[in-house]
Amino acid sequence: MTAIGNWILGSLAFGLGLLALLASARAHDDYVYAVGLIVAVGCGFFVMGAVKQTFDRADRQ
Repeated sequence: MTAIGNWILGSLAFGLGLLALLASARAHDDYVYAVGLIVAVGCGFFVMGAVKQTFDRADRQ
C-alpha cells in the first residue's frame, strides 16, 4: 500500500473509531456498549499498524 493509502485508510479508521466511542458513550444497551468499545480498540490497532508499516517502509529505503 502506498503512503497516501495509509493516510487515507488511517484517517477513515480514526473517524470510525471516534464514531464507535460516541455510540458506546450514548449506548443504553450493554451489547452496543461492548461492540462500540471493541470496534474502537480494533480501529486503534489498525491505525498503529499503519503507522508501523509506514515507518518500516521508510527504514528500508
